[in-house]
Amino acid sequence: MTAAYRKKSVQEIDRSLLQEPVMTPENWKDFEKGVQLFNARKFWHAHEAWENVWKRRPEESRIFFQGLIQLAAAYHLLLVNKRYGGTMQNFAKAEEKLRLFPPQFLRVNVSQVLGFIDVARQEIARVGQSHLDGFDTSIVPTIVLL
Repeated sequence: MTAAYRKKSVQEIDRSLLQEPVMTPENWKDFEKGVQLFNARKFWHAHEAWENVWKRRPEESRIFFQGLIQLAAAYHLLLVNKRYGGTMQNFAKAEEKLRLFPPQFLRVNVSQVLGFIDVARQEIARVGQSHLDGFDTSIVPTIVLL
């Protein structure tokens, strides 16, 4: 059984404690599975894999996983559910959390992921909130672990 750790807002995070956690083999397995699922555009399943890691992590830096979860949720809402409001909210929440971290964290190029969010927002602005079917899916990113 997984212990329930309290979810914190960005404002509650002690930034001095944001450091790469020591990951168990189980956490690495779920984390990397989430990356593979995200890259296969199985965003809901990526969300679930990363949530497994997030639920097991007690430290401040667990908010990193929450940012990735919200990134996956944004793409799911954008490409599957076609929900503008939820997409934009999740992109904003993901960005807010991921901006707390250095350019590289847990083998993820965080700067690049933040750039993906900007590109997606620009494309959404181009197609308009009522025309998400016109979103250029060729710009949907993949996450490359360094």
